[in-house]
Amino acid sequence: MFFLTPRYLKHAKLLHKGVTRFINYKRDILPQAKLDEITTLRSSLEDAMRAKDKARISALNDEINKACEKALPHVEHSDIGENVEVFFVAIVIALGIRSYVAQPFKIPTGSMQPTLYGLVANHTEQDVTPNFLMQCKDWVAGRSYYNVVAKRSGFLRKGELPLTEHSFLGFFAHCRLHFEDGGTQWIWAPMRQLATDPDGLNLGLLNLVGAQISVDGTQLTPDAQYVRSVADLGGKQITKGQLLARGTLDTGDHVLVNKFAYNFRRPTRGEVFVFTTKNIRSPYMRVSVEEGSQHYIKRLVGVPGDRLEVKSPVLWVNGKPAEEFGMKRVGSMEGLYKGYGNFQFLAEGTVRELSNRDNAREYWAMGDNSYNSSDSRYWGAVPERNLVGPGLFCYFPLGRNWGLIR
Repeated sequence: MFFLTPRYLKHAKLLHKGVTRFINYKRDILPQAKLDEITTLRSSLEDAMRAKDKARISALNDEINKACEKALPHVEHSDIGENVEVFFVAIVIALGIRSYVAQPFKIPTGSMQPTLYGLVANHTEQDVTPNFLMQCKDWVAGRSYYNVVAKRSGFLRKGELPLTEHSFLGFFAHCRLHFEDGGTQWIWAPMRQLATDPDGLNLGLLNLVGAQISVDGTQLTPDAQYVRSVADLGGKQITKGQLLARGTLDTGDHVLVNKFAYNFRRPTRGEVFVFTTKNIRSPYMRVSVEEGSQHYIKRLVGVPGDRLEVKSPVLWVNGKPAEEFGMKRVGSMEGLYKGYGNFQFLAEGTVRELSNRDNAREYWAMGDNSYNSSDSRYWGAVPERNLVGPGLFCYFPLGRNWGLIR
């Protein structure tokens, strides 16, 4: 013969189990008086269960629940606290996405033009700064205006570089002009475009347009020239009110890079990709790479095992003209594309074969602006461990190259 346990006794057992767990978990923070009260109520519940007193069990259910709810100190609800918590969670999520999924980069140079534009500066003889509303409109399209004059007189410092580049909050590049007496003046433009870009802003202090600079007898590429040239500013006299910079600066394209893709597939010939310069040792990088490494963005024109040759203006891969869209577009010389130049490691008649050995796979990077690009032709192949990911999307400025990167 089977006897069924009444429902009220089942509920009583669950209540007893719950209050016991509450006492065990909160014993160290409960006031002694509250702990004694709840313990006494639990003993009363046990007595009622043995007596199968349904009414008493029902009454104790309400008493125990109320006693447990009031036992712990009440914490006031804080909107500010919740907002701060949400803010920090958002930061953690954003950092996680940036580290493992998609990372934003800003194109600094013109080596990938016209596929992706770097910073482009244009000197103007007259001040062309429009009204505030037009400046805002042009800023969205990527253009800023400059008409900078000296705020003080004095001599620029010697020994150390008189013009240095910095960033504000990790994003906003600017230069600082240093005087012998320790004073400085900020100019909100990157050094390359401000001081030595052949089409750049006219600093009025430097005359190195078209200059060729060498280190240990090796001619440096355009990407590497600007660091040495500003040293010649040392000792120059500046007069208050003197024009320092005037013109327009078109911002470099801002792109998102897919850091996730190469975990699941091999890099594809013809795509635009990002890599680090770590462990790539070459005189052509010596003065353009800071401590540690930098990120470069180029077109991936050769994968492990490929044989590369430039028959200007076309790049040949494995004995025939490149068939990938981006590489064919450069070699077509249509529009602003100028074709591929045969320099250094890919000089005329030179064939380069990329390693396909385990742990030594090599990739070949070249800029679409081939005649003004410091790339694998100068400093060699990119090791597989340096790869970051393919270029995904150009999100700023609006217009020009906005959209998927091809």
